[in-house]
Amino acid sequence: MFITMCMPLAAQGPAEVWLNKASALFQQKGVEIVFRINEEGVRIGGKLLMCENRFLFDTDEMKVWYDGTTQWTLQSDGDYNELYISDPSPEDQQSINPYLLLKNYHRGFVPTDGGEKTISGHLLHEVILTAKDGSQELSRLNVYLKENAELAALHLVFPDDRIYRIEIRSMRSGLTFPKNTFVYSEKEFPADEVIDMR
Repeated sequence: MFITMCMPLAAQGPAEVWLNKASALFQQKGVEIVFRINEEGVRIGGKLLMCENRFLFDTDEMKVWYDGTTQWTLQSDGDYNELYISDPSPEDQQSINPYLLLKNYHRGFVPTDGGEKTISGHLLHEVILTAKDGSQELSRLNVYLKENAELAALHLVFPDDRIYRIEIRSMRSGLTFPKNTFVYSEKEFPADEVIDMR
C-alpha cells in the first residue's frame, strides 16, 4: 500500500512539483497580489484579491468581481461605464485567476521545466505550460517562481502571438476579506449600461 501511495509523487517531474508548491500558497485563506501588466509598451497596474474560488480583479480600466457563481465585469471608458454580468466556466476565468491556472493546468496544458532564468535582475525558476490544442485562449504560459515557489511573474502568450507580461510586485497570503468584497456594488460603482450575458 505504501508503494502505491508514493507512485503519484514519484511520477511527478520538476515542473509539476514547482506548480503544486505554488498552488498550495494560494490555499492559505485570502491572498492579495499587486501586479503590473506590460503589453506592447502599455503598462497597467492593479491588484487581485482571492479567497477560495472568489476573486476581485481591480485596475484603472476594468474591475471584475466573482462570488463563486456570478461574475461582474465593469469596463470604464472615461465617463462611461459598461457592466457585463455572466456565469463563467473555470476555463473562462483562467486568464484572470492565476490560482485556477496553477491548480488545473493538467486539464489544458503540458508542463515542462525551464530551469533557472534571470528576470528583471532576479533569479527565478521557470515552468512552461504549453496548450494541448489550439482551441484554448492561451497557447503558452511561462510561470516564473521564487525559491519558495511564490509567484514572481507570468508571461501569457496568445494564439495571435500577443504577449502579456505580468510582474508580481507583492503577494500576501493568510488574509481575511468580507464576503461583499467579491460582489459588485451598484451604489459604489454605478453603470451607464448593463449587459446581462447569463
